[in-house]
Amino acid sequence: MSHFLRIKTQIRERAPLVQALRDLHHQFQEGQDLTVRGFVGAKTTADIVVDTGCNYDIGFQRKNQEYEIVADWWGVQRGGQRIQQDTFVQQVSRQYAYLVVREQAREQNLIVEDERTLENGDVVITLSERA
Repeated sequence: MSHFLRIKTQIRERAPLVQALRDLHHQFQEGQDLTVRGFVGAKTTADIVVDTGCNYDIGFQRKNQEYEIVADWWGVQRGGQRIQQDTFVQQVSRQYAYLVVREQAREQNLIVEDERTLENGDVVITLSERA
């Protein structure tokens, strides 16, 4: 019986996902058909696998145009770094979105006027057009 849970995301691009994981100081591997470990030797594959410091991994699998997060969260939350599902998904999604917005602003030749982080961790970026 598999304990793997798949979480749909709005993450579409690999480069900002990888950078978000780096920014959040996660150790990970990139490739194809990498092994994601779960309960009692259960395994699945992913394109990006985060090392959680225990016998359970967190994977990012490409499904159509988006990535899914796949993990046996029971083991991940109790193992090595005790990574909590909601916190992990929220932090990665937030950092990914931040990087995508910054890149889109650069591509559209916009200037970052101000950037602040709110108490809840949300980032507010004020942009303007170049004169």
